Amino acid sequence: MRHERQERSSAFNPSVHRRDEGRTIHVTVPLDGIAEEQIRFDLEKTTLTLSVTRDSEVTKKTLRVPGGTRFFKKKIHDGILEIILEKPAP
Repeated sequence: MRHERQERSSAFNPSVHRRDEGRTIHVTVPLDGIAEEQIRFDLEKTTLTLSVTRDSEVTKKTLRVPGGTRFFKKKIHDGILEIILEKPAP
């Protein structure tokens, strides 16, 4: 009989950094060892949700953003995910 471990002592919990630069918001997340296919993000109304699937577990982080914000660009470099959002014109 196979016994599955439910241990979560090494839970994945990345820190999310947000930098407001006037017309854009830069969100950076260190994701060393995470493949791009394991990362998903959704922007809905005033919430940016980042989901990372790792070892059959999904970790989600959410950030509030101004209404009308839209996705502009995403890049991953040296284990750092950067999402650039564009705020609505004033």
